Amino acid sequence: MTELIGTSAAMQTLRHQIARVAPTPLPVLLQGETGTGKDLAAQAIHTASGRTGAFVTVDCAAISAGVLESELFGHTRGAFTGANHAREGLIAAADGGTFFLDEIGELPLDAQTRLLRLLENHTFRPVGAQHDRRVDIRVIAATWRGLHERVADGSFRQDLYHRISVVELICPPLRERRGDVELLMAHFFALAAERQPRHPPQLSPAAKRHLRRWPWPGNVRELHNVVDYLWAMTHGVVDMADLPRRLQRPLPEVSDASTVLVHADLPYAEARRAWLDHFQERYVAAILDANDGNVSAASRASGMDRRSIQRILKRVTSGPVLK
Repeated sequence: MTELIGTSAAMQTLRHQIARVAPTPLPVLLQGETGTGKDLAAQAIHTASGRTGAFVTVDCAAISAGVLESELFGHTRGAFTGANHAREGLIAAADGGTFFLDEIGELPLDAQTRLLRLLENHTFRPVGAQHDRRVDIRVIAATWRGLHERVADGSFRQDLYHRISVVELICPPLRERRGDVELLMAHFFALAAERQPRHPPQLSPAAKRHLRRWPWPGNVRELHNVVDYLWAMTHGVVDMADLPRRLQRPLPEVSDASTVLVHADLPYAEARRAWLDHFQERYVAAILDANDGNVSAASRASGMDRRSIQRILKRVTSGPVLK
C-alpha cells in the first residue's frame, strides 16, 4: 500500500492533520499499534512537505546497538576496527529531506543523546570525525510503545521525548474504522490483480459481515495478509469456510438489546451485573455497527463517553464469546 486508504472520520482527521503539519519544519511523533500504517503516514507527510531531499527510513528495532551509531551518523576511515573506508550515514543521506525513525522507543540512550543534539542544532558528528556537519532534515518518529512509561523508567530521555513530540498524530486501529475494511480489501485485491491478472474473489454477505466486525488485532497489515491468502487460495464466492482458520471464530451476534437473561442460580446483585454486562456488550456492538465502527461517531450518537465504549469494546473482543 502506497497511500492512506479510508473514508472514515478517523482517517479524514488524520489526513487533515497531515496536510496542516506537512509544510512546517516541526518534528512529528506518530503513535499507533503495529500495522496501522505509521510508515505510510510518515511518507505522506514527506510527500506533502515539498522537501526535495530523500525520504530515509531507519528501523531502530532492527539495527543492533553495536552498529547503530555508525549507521545513523556515518564514520571516518579508521574510526574503529574494520572501518577501512569512510561511510556516509543515513542522516547525511536525508539532507534536504525527511529522516524517519521507526520504533524510536528502541533507540539506545547514547544514540538518543546524539539525536537530541541533531534536533537542537541541526548538526551531527560522524563516528571518528573531528568536526561537526550541518544538515537540513525533518525528523519524523514513530512508536507503538508508551514513551511516557519509558521516560518514567529511565530508558528514554525526557528532553528528547519533548523534542520529537512537538506534534503528535495518532494512526487509528482498524477496529475503530471498520467502515474502511471493504475499501481496503478492494484496494488490496486491485494490487494483487496487478501481480496476477484475474477476477477478484467475491465475498458472501456472511463473510463480508464477519470481516467488517472482526477486531483486527494486526490492523491493516493483518487485513492485507488475509486478502493475499484469499487471492491465492480461493476463486469465485468466498464464504465463511474459505476464510483463514483463525478468522472463523464466531463473533457476538447483535440481537434485540431488550433480551433479558435470567440467572436464577446467582444472587440478585451478581445476576443484575451479568445482565447489565450482556446488555452493554450487545448495545455497543449495535451502535458501533450502525456507525461503521467509528468510536467517536458512536459516542455522539449514543451519548456514551468514548472511554466507556472503548472499555466495553475491549471486553467484547478479548473476553468469552457471548451466547
